[in-house]
Amino acid sequence: MSKINLLIIGAGYHSRRIYIPYLLKNNRVNLSAILDLPSQQRTIDDYLSENKISIPTYFTAEETISDDLSQDENSYLCKIVADNAINAVIISTEPLAHFKYAKWALLNSIHILMDKPITTEIEVSTNEKKAEKLYNDYLRLKDIYTKAKDSLVFTLQAQRRFHPGYRKARDLIIEITNKTNCPVTSIESFHSDGMWRLPKEIVEMNYHPYNQGYGKVSHSGYHSIDIALWLAKASITDPTKQYNQFSLYTSFLRPIDFFHQITFQDYKKVFPNNDNSLLLTKEDIEINESFYEKYISGELDAHTILSLKKDGKIMTQIGSHLVHNGFSQRGWFQSNLKDLYKGNGRLRHESYTIEQGPFQCIIINAFQSLEIKNELNNPYSVGGEHHFDIHIFRNSSLYKEYEPYELITMQDLRIIDDIGYSRGHQEVARRDCVDEFIQAIENHIPRQKQESNFLNHEFSTFVLSKIYASSSKEFHGKNPISKGMLPEDIWKS
Repeated sequence: MSKINLLIIGAGYHSRRIYIPYLLKNNRVNLSAILDLPSQQRTIDDYLSENKISIPTYFTAEETISDDLSQDENSYLCKIVADNAINAVIISTEPLAHFKYAKWALLNSIHILMDKPITTEIEVSTNEKKAEKLYNDYLRLKDIYTKAKDSLVFTLQAQRRFHPGYRKARDLIIEITNKTNCPVTSIESFHSDGMWRLPKEIVEMNYHPYNQGYGKVSHSGYHSIDIALWLAKASITDPTKQYNQFSLYTSFLRPIDFFHQITFQDYKKVFPNNDNSLLLTKEDIEINESFYEKYISGELDAHTILSLKKDGKIMTQIGSHLVHNGFSQRGWFQSNLKDLYKGNGRLRHESYTIEQGPFQCIIINAFQSLEIKNELNNPYSVGGEHHFDIHIFRNSSLYKEYEPYELITMQDLRIIDDIGYSRGHQEVARRDCVDEFIQAIENHIPRQKQESNFLNHEFSTFVLSKIYASSSKEFHGKNPISKGMLPEDIWKS
């Protein structure tokens, strides 16, 4: 086949750290063009110049948020495609713009690799109709995709599905399922990335914002939701246990709560020698409280209890705990770093406790203590950049072939040899997702055999939509419990 000529739409922190450097080294792909907003032109030009990269760049004339490209936007994109023989696209924009670019690419038979989540909406956490729209958007794209030619590839960048640690956990789960027919009975997941924003940053900052009515769940939270469902679903091989119903409750911590957790006086104690430029006084909050509650309402933290049922009987329960307001290494007042994607003191604490009835418990821990390259002698140990441990407990009284306890570390699974500004095993997994995307195009891999094909994300998108619907109901003082039937198609992928 002809070489893959790829357009990147959205050259933000994520693209500049991961996609562009990796694709430039990949001789199976031509990184043919970049498209972004006019407001990003100087940043992108500086980045390309500093790194001696020569790629045609294009900048849209409009910065609108809508479900459809305008006629001018559509014509502009189609000209870029024609001029550069584009046949594949990476969509790495603000997720508010995902839908319109994905729809355009599908209608023009262009292969897609898109960042998570599939879509989000302004005020999605406070507007039930917009929350439900997330799943409806998925169905609209699904309808177009399923009618397209079978060779068209649509991949979602859900890198944990490619991570050797989560793959190992999935294999262990399937092994016990094959022996016992017991599903995963409970998962307790926790993810914190310590995104400490000072009060006025929360109100004013538009990168990974809270001032548009969404936050953690639409950011890194999607990964935790997706991987918990991916692991749970793998344990169900018996049709009589396949989930067909759910109930769900979610509670969000919003900026107005955070403003009362750490107050003006608290900040003055922590940062005694700084001015008040990033702070809100008690009077500021009281004067603007209704505004903050209504409009600065994106979730910092999200705690969800999800029950997955078969004909009213619970098969699996999932507790999902997603935290931006967690342990951070930020020790400075002004967030003037260039990289707000993985800079500004942000680091990862992630854990899963997976119970498979009386037969198996798997505990996954991935804890960092310092940003980027740290001074620990062993980067694979607790607190290190590459820390990822799997603790396996098995019923060795019943199954003599098993050890009662086993530890598998990231070092056992894959040696990380990145040099420089690395995020270790998660970044390697992202590249593996890119590789699957390329291989699926080159080798015409069937959709059902692709690990992170768009059609494999219906379950996660449905749950994401219901999490936001629950939070919206709670926001308006309604019963926040969501319940009902699950889509039948989650068992077809």
